[in-house]
Amino acid sequence: MNATATSPRTAAELVGTFRTFGDYGPTYQVVSTVNGQKVHVVVVQTGEELDYPTEQALNDPESH
Repeated sequence: MNATATSPRTAAELVGTFRTFGDYGPTYQVVSTVNGQKVHVVVVQTGEELDYPTEQALNDPESH
C-alpha cells in the first residue's frame, strides 16, 4: 500500500477531508484554507468551528 499516493500534502488537498484529532479524538472536517499555516475545520459532533494548524491536520489520521 502506498500511503503517499492518497495522503494530502498541502492545505488545499485537505479541504473536504474528514480527520480525527490524534488517534482517538473527535472527527472534524476541513472546510477551507485560512493561510499556509492554518485550515478552518468543523468538529462533526459539536458543530464547533476553529482554525487548526495545517501541519497538525496533515499528521492527523483520516476518519473512517
